[in-house]
Order: sequence, then C-alpha cells, then structure tokens
Amino acid sequence: MLGDLQGVLSQFDWYVLWSPYYALMLVAIYVGYAVYTEKFKPIGEETTLFQKFSMLASLIVYYIGFGSPLDVLAHITFSAHMLQMVFVYMVAPPLAMLAIPGWVFERLFRVPVFGKLLGFFVSPLIALVLFNSIFTFYHMPFIFDYVLTNYGVHRAFHGALILLSMTMWYPVIAPVDEKDSLSDLKKMVYIVANGVLLTPACAFMIFSQSFQYEAYMNPAMFAKVLGYCMPNNDVSGLDISRILGTTPDLLEDQRFGGVLMKLGQEIVYGLFFGLTFFKWVKRTKSSAIDEGMSFSPKEN
Repeated sequence: MLGDLQGVLSQFDWYVLWSPYYALMLVAIYVGYAVYTEKFKPIGEETTLFQKFSMLASLIVYYIGFGSPLDVLAHITFSAHMLQMVFVYMVAPPLAMLAIPGWVFERLFRVPVFGKLLGFFVSPLIALVLFNSIFTFYHMPFIFDYVLTNYGVHRAFHGALILLSMTMWYPVIAPVDEKDSLSDLKKMVYIVANGVLLTPACAFMIFSQSFQYEAYMNPAMFAKVLGYCMPNNDVSGLDISRILGTTPDLLEDQRFGGVLMKLGQEIVYGLFFGLTFFKWVKRTKSSAIDEGMSFSPKEN
C-alpha cells in the first residue's frame, strides 16, 4: 500500500502536495495573532509563551491537515480523509482555543449582535449538539458524496466545522470568567458526552457490511473530487485509473478510517478528561484543606 501511495503522489507537482499559498496564509494568521496580542492587550495582561506555542502548534496541525500531501490523499482514500478529520477537528481546535487570551473573548462578547451570537454558539448544550450533529450528518453517505463533489458546498462545510469545533471546545478550555464556566465535574461529563455523540458515525463506518461512499469508487465522481486539488481542476495529466486503484479493499479502508477517527477522538478527549480530573482532585483537596481537613496520616 505504501508503495502504491508513493507512486500515486509522484503524479502531483510539489505545489499541489505542499500548498505554499496556504502555508503563507497560516504564517500571516500567526503574525496577525502575535501583533494583536502584543500591541492591543489591556494593561497588565500578558500573552504567555505557552499560548504563543499553542497557536503555532495549532496552525502547524491545520497545515498538516489541509496543506500537506495528506490533503491530496484525503481525496484518494477514505482512511486518509478520516485521519485529516482527526487533525483539523480534534487536535488543532483545542490548541487554538488554548492560545487565545481571555481578554480577546471579553472584547468579542462586547461587540453588538456578534457578541450575543457568539454567546449562543459557545453555550455548552448548543456547542455540543451542533458540532456533533453536523459532523455526523456530513459523513452520511448521500450527504458526504454531495458535499465532496460540490466545491463551494465542500468549502462551506469545512469552514462551518472548523468554527463549530472551536465553539465545542470553548466550555472546556476558554471561559472568560471562571465563575461562569462549567465546573470540573460538568466538564468531564461534557467531554464524555462528546465522545458518545460521535460514536454512531464511527460505528457506522466500522460495522457496515459494504463500502458506503460513491465518491471514492465511481470514476467520474472520483475524477471530479480529485480535480479540486489541481490548478483549474485539470486532471488530464493524471492516471485516474491507477489512482482510483490505490485502495485495494475499499470496505477495509472505510473500517480503518472509522477506527482512526474513534481512536484519535478517544486519545484527545481522554487527555483533556484526565487533565480536568486531576484539576478537580487538586481543587477538592485544596478546598478541604482550607476547611481544616487534613490528608496526612495521624500520628499515634
């Protein structure tokens, strides 16, 4: 399989595989972030080295997902598409949210109309339901094939999912005011609920008895989707039949994609669940000590 992928990728020019314009856009975003958080921060506020590193890391992950050869592979094999989903919707968004200082959100919440809309979309129940619903609907076969073969709709879907993935992480990572955030216990429930809501989509991919996505097996649809990677949608220089045969077993590839998605989700959610759990234990212990309780063994 690896040899097939190497041979297939050799048909694409370097600028198709490495998306230099997308890389420049991400560099511009980081520069804009650095300038804004340094030049326009309130007095007494600081952007930490951790926050700067988190933003850099998130943009690198977005580049891996949308700017590296993985993006081309995602148009060729379903499992690569699901790996792409893990990077851009499970790994990058929490890193981006960790990078944004609280005062930035405070300013956004004060913007007329927009602030109210933002408050609506980051409310825990709305954020939880919207992201998981859209992501699940996106991977229903008839919706997936339609979205994948319509460039404008495809871009709009990805844009919406990027924004919704960030709002989904807000209740866990980036509350403006600590007293208005979810308690640690509620955050753990929220994280578990996210994992549960994505399970049906992953289970559908893993336990289906046949391959479900026409865009990866219909030659005409496959060529149309692959054209989105090419300048002017020109696929005349590609050996479509060879690329289409990259995946010898489409059903196994689909199942592997479902496993990748579920495994990636569990790793990321498990990490944040663990961090929240230890934070809760630390707070509980600190609160008990403040109330005069002792955790040290009694001396005889």
